[in-house]
Amino acid sequence: MRIGDGYTGPEMVSPTAWVAAAVVLSLGLALTAGAVIWQQRNARDEARGLQDRQIERLEADLVKRLSMPVYGLKGARGAMAATDGRLKRSAFAAYVASRDLAREFPGVRGFGFIERVERSALPAFVAAQRRDDGTEFRVHGSGSEPVLYVVSQIAPPSNNLPAWGLDSGAEPVRRQAIEQAIDSGQTTLSSPTPLIQAPLKGPGFLLLVPVYQDGYDPGTPEKRRAALLGLLYAPLVASELLDGVAAQAATLLDLKLSVRQVDGQFMPLLAAHAGAMLPTGDVDDYTLDEAPMADTRLFDIAGRQFQLQAALSQTAARQLIGLSGMGIQIGGTLLSLLLAVTVYLLAAGRARAEHLARGMTADLARLAMVASRTTNAVLITDTMHRIVWANDGFTRLTGYTLDEALGRQPQELLHFELTDPDTLHGLNEAMSVGLGGKAELQRRGKDGRHYWADIEIQPLFDDAGELSGFMEIESDITARKQLQAQADEARGSLQDLYDNAPCAYYALDQHGLFLQINALGLRWLDCTAKQVIGKLSPRDFFSPESRELFDAAFPRFMREGRVSGLEFDMKGRQGEVRRVSLSATAIYDASGVYLRSRSVMFDITETHQIRQRLQQLTLDQEAMLESDLVGIAKVRDRRNVWRNQALERMFGYADGELLGTLSRQLYVDDAAYETLGALAYPQLKAGRRFRTQLQMKRKDGSLIWVDLSGVQLPGSGDESLWMMVDITQSKAHEARMEHAALHDALTGLPNRLLLGDRLRQAINASERNGHVFALAYLDLNGFKQINDTHGHDAGDEVLRAVASRLHAGLRASDTVARLGGDEFVVLLSPTQGRSEAELVLGRLLDALSQPITLTTGPQVAVGSSLGLANYPVDGRTADALMRHADEAMYANKRAGRSRALQR
Repeated sequence: MRIGDGYTGPEMVSPTAWVAAAVVLSLGLALTAGAVIWQQRNARDEARGLQDRQIERLEADLVKRLSMPVYGLKGARGAMAATDGRLKRSAFAAYVASRDLAREFPGVRGFGFIERVERSALPAFVAAQRRDDGTEFRVHGSGSEPVLYVVSQIAPPSNNLPAWGLDSGAEPVRRQAIEQAIDSGQTTLSSPTPLIQAPLKGPGFLLLVPVYQDGYDPGTPEKRRAALLGLLYAPLVASELLDGVAAQAATLLDLKLSVRQVDGQFMPLLAAHAGAMLPTGDVDDYTLDEAPMADTRLFDIAGRQFQLQAALSQTAARQLIGLSGMGIQIGGTLLSLLLAVTVYLLAAGRARAEHLARGMTADLARLAMVASRTTNAVLITDTMHRIVWANDGFTRLTGYTLDEALGRQPQELLHFELTDPDTLHGLNEAMSVGLGGKAELQRRGKDGRHYWADIEIQPLFDDAGELSGFMEIESDITARKQLQAQADEARGSLQDLYDNAPCAYYALDQHGLFLQINALGLRWLDCTAKQVIGKLSPRDFFSPESRELFDAAFPRFMREGRVSGLEFDMKGRQGEVRRVSLSATAIYDASGVYLRSRSVMFDITETHQIRQRLQQLTLDQEAMLESDLVGIAKVRDRRNVWRNQALERMFGYADGELLGTLSRQLYVDDAAYETLGALAYPQLKAGRRFRTQLQMKRKDGSLIWVDLSGVQLPGSGDESLWMMVDITQSKAHEARMEHAALHDALTGLPNRLLLGDRLRQAINASERNGHVFALAYLDLNGFKQINDTHGHDAGDEVLRAVASRLHAGLRASDTVARLGGDEFVVLLSPTQGRSEAELVLGRLLDALSQPITLTTGPQVAVGSSLGLANYPVDGRTADALMRHADEAMYANKRAGRSRALQR
């Protein structure tokens, strides 16, 4: 046919169309399968990350629950250290009563104290416990070990009375934990063991904190055993301790928690499956070995190893992994079918175009005339793609003349390294089968200039219908490409700014439904554009309070055209909650009818949280500054420029009376005022905190003890903040506790502990100064008969009278002490020699021999057997002197003598 003829012949579709469609379909299905696999792998990685975070959160909660009671035990240890390790039962019970066990330490039944007792010393230990308000105390549950570990104190008694007096060392698990705590000096958690105070609650633990003399760790196992005072402990009921700890994690995880026992085996404590906690009887047989993503974590708490096994539950795994990729699979299949149909239609169209092209070769002469005069570059090649003709436009575009171009391939002549190889390969493939094509390529001219060309290639056929070559038409589109690149860059920048700006952009119609929304906004909502556009409103993601605010504000916004600074609580589909701030302007048509909004939403979650914390901090600071217990003053040049009401109440002043006054009036005297200033202010200026305890003066002149601490206020010049706590009662309590620890409760005389200290002081002074001193051991004669005849109250009255007479007959430098029962010791320091000591002791014996009139009326009399030891003749150590005096006393008692000089 010829160009312009009306008949084109019957249309025939080449088999190539079917082949191309089949290839595209196959490639599409293969890519879809790959995408599904990739999506499932990502879903599995995300599920693994979620599982790991849940396990780490559960592990941290377990460590916290099992470690919290340590703080309570260490608080008790601090109280013991303040009383030299001799905390009486009443004081210990008061400390425990001050703690809210149920709230502070869930699962803790109480606090107790375990003492190490040699079996040979057990009777004396029991007697001492009964004297300390423990008349019902008895040791029970004792084993056969030579050393017992007896619970001497336990509070509150209502929950723990069966454990009082228990030999905890009789049971191997408890003994192992006790000895481990003693030798290591560390907080120790025992293996699971039944608790005597909660036998029906299942297994429990003992949390142990060793207590050593002087309140510090000696450093080695041998020294620790020698310095041990005992162990503070807390009995923990496992079921109560772990109650609710795994409830949150069980919604996503199947899990099992176990603890390592003394034999190395793990004992199960709890388990969860399919969102529910398993009954205690089913925990032992439960296993996660077959779970596909099972993970095992080992962690230590107070020397005890725990094992946590966890895996995603079947429901969670199905939700997170099982359905992933389904949308890609369906969408990819449909897209592949659509592409296959498209390729088929394109291939069929190309076949028809080829049919028409063959008819156009007859008009080539006429077209050549047109081509020679066109501004575009036109060239003709043979079947080997060698140039056989080119027009003037080709020379103008490329710089090559026809003579320079003849016999060379366009790609060889105009090659540019940035030319897209895939596009070029596609053109060559089409031409290799006699087809034409259209493409945009980058070329390089003769002068090195590179340009963009829009290329159209058509096959040429001879009269026999055989391929004779190709005609190529090139148009210079460099300027258009540059403009397009600039437009694409600007459009891409705008789209990137719109989608990834640090805020959500969206538009709402008159019903409040989304008309459009950027990518960040969709991420906040955890939705796709298809799910929200024209279907949902921002209020669908707001809290109930925020919905009410939106419903009230949106009609007003459509009327007024502007809103700003509104805050809402928004929750995405996946549960993430954020605080947002909304501003918007309205768009109206020419008649003033509302069309849409221009809305911007900022995430102010962190700002809102900081604002809330600042508000709470302000309230906390106000509460602290107005505390009824702590007096606070801000001072400049030692003058009160601010104070709280608690300070004025503490010192007995009226409201506002201390404001603007010098702080000197709170001190006892000028010396105390100047001394504190010299000590405190250099430390404050160096950036350190100053703290001390001192007596201060109230308005009425009475003195109080104050715990005083100060700190320099940053950025305020020389202003400082001082906090004062009235510790008068605490100081009085300390004095009473110290006196009780060092004196006999009945007579008020020094006890054995204080006597030992004064005896060591006397030895040290004698070694420095060369003095001598005497030590006398006294035992009353006839005291037992008074007790038997007149009763113990009369005996106590006699002991008090003897103590009074002994104390009255001594010098200020001497000491008389009661060791217990009717035994007394007199320390005469210093003395001139044995004769002076015997003279003083003779007067004491004469005083003791005088009759004593009881309050009930009768008169009684006691004698005394006495033994004397002189330093350094009879010994140079405290033990040697006590032993010598004791032996001398018993010798005199057996001989019927009372005075030391008769020995």
